[in-house]
Amino acid sequence: MSDTLHVASDSKTHILDAATTLFLKNGYEQTTTREIARALGMTQPALYHHFHDKEVLFVEVMQQVGQSIRTELENILKRQYNEPIDQLVAMTLVIRTQHPRDVFTLIHGSFGALSSSGQQSLGRIFGRDYVGPIARFFAQPAVHLREHVDPKMASSFYITSLAPIFGDFHALNAQQDIQTRVQELVDLILHGVVQ
Repeated sequence: MSDTLHVASDSKTHILDAATTLFLKNGYEQTTTREIARALGMTQPALYHHFHDKEVLFVEVMQQVGQSIRTELENILKRQYNEPIDQLVAMTLVIRTQHPRDVFTLIHGSFGALSSSGQQSLGRIFGRDYVGPIARFFAQPAVHLREHVDPKMASSFYITSLAPIFGDFHALNAQQDIQTRVQELVDLILHGVVQ
Protein backbone atom coordinates (compact mmCIF):
# COMPACT_ATOMS: atom_id res chain seq x y z
CA MET A 1 0.00 0.00 0.00
CA SER A 2 2.72 2.52 0.89
CA ASP A 3 4.56 1.72 -2.38
CA THR A 4 1.40 2.63 -4.29
CA LEU A 5 1.12 5.94 -2.42
CA HIS A 6 4.79 6.67 -3.08
CA VAL A 7 4.38 6.03 -6.83
CA ALA A 8 1.26 8.22 -6.93
CA SER A 9 3.10 10.99 -5.07
CA ASP A 10 6.07 10.72 -7.44
CA SER A 11 3.75 10.84 -10.46
CA LYS A 12 2.02 13.93 -9.12
CA THR A 13 5.40 15.60 -8.50
CA HIS A 14 6.57 14.77 -12.03
CA ILE A 15 3.34 16.13 -13.49
CA LEU A 16 3.71 19.35 -11.50
CA ASP A 17 7.33 19.73 -12.62
CA ALA A 18 6.49 19.27 -16.31
CA ALA A 19 3.39 21.47 -16.06
CA THR A 20 5.38 24.20 -14.32
CA THR A 21 7.95 24.26 -17.11
CA LEU A 22 5.32 24.38 -19.85
CA PHE A 23 2.87 26.80 -18.19
CA LEU A 24 5.61 29.28 -17.26
CA LYS A 25 7.13 29.09 -20.73
CA ASN A 26 3.97 29.08 -22.86
CA GLY A 27 1.16 30.39 -20.68
CA TYR A 28 -2.14 28.78 -19.72
CA GLU A 29 -4.00 28.84 -23.03
CA GLN A 30 -0.96 27.85 -25.10
CA THR A 31 -0.28 24.75 -22.98
CA THR A 32 -2.34 21.59 -23.37
CA THR A 33 -2.66 18.63 -21.05
CA ARG A 34 -1.69 16.52 -24.07
CA GLU A 35 1.68 18.33 -24.19
CA ILE A 36 2.20 17.86 -20.47
CA ALA A 37 1.37 14.15 -20.70
CA ARG A 38 3.61 13.75 -23.75
CA ALA A 39 6.52 15.43 -21.93
CA LEU A 40 6.16 12.77 -19.23
CA GLY A 41 5.57 9.83 -21.54
CA MET A 42 2.14 9.21 -20.01
CA THR A 43 -1.41 9.26 -21.28
CA GLN A 44 -3.86 12.09 -20.67
CA PRO A 45 -6.13 9.77 -18.63
CA ALA A 46 -3.17 9.03 -16.35
CA LEU A 47 -2.61 12.77 -15.91
CA TYR A 48 -6.33 13.29 -15.18
CA HIS A 49 -6.11 10.64 -12.48
CA HIS A 50 -4.01 13.14 -10.49
CA PHE A 51 -5.52 16.45 -11.68
CA HIS A 52 -9.10 16.33 -12.92
CA ASP A 53 -8.62 19.22 -15.35
CA LYS A 54 -6.10 21.68 -16.75
CA GLU A 55 -7.32 24.57 -14.59
CA VAL A 56 -6.81 22.65 -11.34
CA LEU A 57 -3.29 21.77 -12.49
CA PHE A 58 -2.53 25.38 -13.48
CA VAL A 59 -3.73 26.77 -10.15
CA GLU A 60 -1.65 24.18 -8.27
CA VAL A 61 1.42 25.12 -10.33
CA MET A 62 0.89 28.82 -9.65
CA GLN A 63 0.40 28.14 -5.92
CA GLN A 64 3.72 26.31 -5.76
CA VAL A 65 5.59 28.89 -7.83
CA GLY A 66 4.01 31.75 -5.90
CA GLN A 67 4.89 30.20 -2.54
CA SER A 68 8.50 29.71 -3.64
CA ILE A 69 8.74 33.30 -4.85
CA ARG A 70 7.11 34.68 -1.69
CA THR A 71 9.61 32.77 0.47
CA GLU A 72 12.56 34.16 -1.49
CA LEU A 73 11.15 37.71 -1.49
CA GLU A 74 10.56 37.57 2.27
CA ASN A 75 14.13 36.37 2.81
CA ILE A 76 15.40 39.36 0.82
CA LEU A 77 13.20 41.70 2.89
CA LYS A 78 14.92 40.39 6.05
CA ARG A 79 18.38 41.34 4.77
CA GLN A 80 19.99 44.74 5.13
CA TYR A 81 20.99 46.64 1.99
CA ASN A 82 22.99 49.84 1.65
CA GLU A 83 20.38 51.27 -0.70
CA PRO A 84 16.67 50.36 -0.91
CA ILE A 85 16.93 50.15 -4.69
CA ASP A 86 19.43 47.28 -4.33
CA GLN A 87 16.88 45.32 -2.34
CA LEU A 88 14.21 45.92 -4.99
CA VAL A 89 16.64 44.82 -7.71
CA ALA A 90 17.29 41.58 -5.77
CA MET A 91 13.54 40.98 -5.43
CA THR A 92 12.99 41.63 -9.11
CA LEU A 93 15.76 39.21 -10.06
CA VAL A 94 13.96 36.48 -8.08
CA ILE A 95 10.80 37.03 -10.11
CA ARG A 96 12.74 37.19 -13.37
CA THR A 97 14.71 34.03 -12.58
CA GLN A 98 11.61 31.94 -11.86
CA HIS A 99 9.42 33.36 -14.63
CA PRO A 100 10.57 33.09 -18.24
CA ARG A 101 7.52 35.21 -19.19
CA ASP A 102 6.01 38.34 -17.70
CA VAL A 103 4.28 37.20 -14.49
CA PHE A 104 1.49 39.78 -14.77
CA THR A 105 0.67 38.69 -18.32
CA LEU A 106 0.87 35.01 -17.35
CA ILE A 107 -1.58 35.35 -14.48
CA HIS A 108 -3.97 37.97 -15.80
CA GLY A 109 -3.78 36.73 -19.38
CA SER A 110 -5.25 33.42 -18.22
CA PHE A 111 -8.27 34.97 -16.47
CA GLY A 112 -10.57 34.83 -19.50
CA ALA A 113 -10.13 31.07 -19.81
CA LEU A 114 -10.63 30.27 -16.11
CA SER A 115 -13.73 29.74 -13.99
CA SER A 116 -14.58 32.38 -11.41
CA SER A 117 -13.13 30.07 -8.75
CA GLY A 118 -9.86 29.76 -10.71
CA GLN A 119 -9.76 33.53 -11.17
CA GLN A 120 -10.24 34.08 -7.44
CA SER A 121 -7.49 31.59 -6.63
CA LEU A 122 -5.05 33.29 -8.99
CA GLY A 123 -6.03 36.70 -7.64
CA ARG A 124 -5.21 35.53 -4.11
CA ILE A 125 -1.89 34.03 -5.26
CA PHE A 126 -0.94 37.22 -7.09
CA GLY A 127 -1.89 39.43 -4.15
CA ARG A 128 -0.28 37.29 -1.45
CA ASP A 129 2.86 36.06 -3.20
CA TYR A 130 3.79 38.92 -5.52
CA VAL A 131 2.03 42.18 -4.62
CA GLY A 132 2.27 41.60 -0.84
CA PRO A 133 6.05 41.23 -0.47
CA ILE A 134 6.77 44.07 -2.88
CA ALA A 135 4.24 46.26 -1.05
CA ARG A 136 6.17 45.51 2.16
CA PHE A 137 9.29 46.77 0.39
CA PHE A 138 7.50 50.02 -0.50
CA ALA A 139 6.17 50.34 3.08
CA GLN A 140 9.67 50.50 4.58
CA PRO A 141 10.63 53.81 6.22
CA ALA A 142 13.67 54.15 3.91
CA VAL A 143 11.40 54.15 0.85
CA HIS A 144 9.69 57.49 0.35
CA LEU A 145 6.55 57.19 -1.75
CA ARG A 146 4.75 60.17 -3.20
CA GLU A 147 1.98 61.47 -0.97
CA HIS A 148 -0.97 59.94 -2.84
CA VAL A 149 0.69 56.54 -3.51
CA ASP A 150 0.27 53.72 -1.00
CA PRO A 151 2.55 50.63 -0.87
CA LYS A 152 -0.01 48.31 -2.50
CA MET A 153 -0.58 50.73 -5.37
CA ALA A 154 3.17 51.12 -5.82
CA SER A 155 3.62 47.34 -5.80
CA SER A 156 0.88 46.71 -8.36
CA PHE A 157 2.24 49.41 -10.65
CA TYR A 158 5.75 48.09 -10.26
CA ILE A 159 4.83 44.50 -11.16
CA THR A 160 2.86 45.59 -14.23
CA SER A 161 5.89 47.60 -15.38
CA LEU A 162 8.32 44.67 -15.48
CA ALA A 163 7.59 43.42 -19.03
CA PRO A 164 10.90 44.72 -20.49
CA ILE A 165 12.95 42.25 -18.42
CA PHE A 166 11.13 39.20 -19.80
CA GLY A 167 12.60 38.27 -23.15
CA ASP A 168 14.21 40.55 -25.68
CA PHE A 169 11.20 41.96 -27.56
CA HIS A 170 10.56 44.80 -25.06
CA ALA A 171 14.11 44.85 -23.69
CA LEU A 172 15.55 48.30 -23.15
CA ASN A 173 18.98 47.02 -24.16
CA ALA A 174 19.02 43.32 -25.02
CA GLN A 175 22.83 43.25 -25.11
CA GLN A 176 23.08 43.95 -21.37
CA ASP A 177 23.19 41.17 -18.78
CA ILE A 178 19.98 40.64 -16.83
CA GLN A 179 21.31 42.31 -13.65
CA THR A 180 22.08 45.53 -15.55
CA ARG A 181 18.75 45.40 -17.38
CA VAL A 182 16.89 45.04 -14.09
CA GLN A 183 18.85 47.88 -12.45
CA GLU A 184 18.11 50.15 -15.40
CA LEU A 185 14.42 49.28 -15.43
CA VAL A 186 14.06 49.73 -11.66
CA ASP A 187 15.66 53.17 -11.98
CA LEU A 188 13.27 54.14 -14.79
CA ILE A 189 10.21 52.88 -12.89
CA LEU A 190 11.16 54.64 -9.65
CA HIS A 191 12.56 57.87 -11.07
CA GLY A 192 10.87 58.27 -14.45
CA VAL A 193 12.38 59.47 -17.69
CA VAL A 194 12.45 63.26 -17.28
CA GLN A 195 14.58 65.37 -15.01
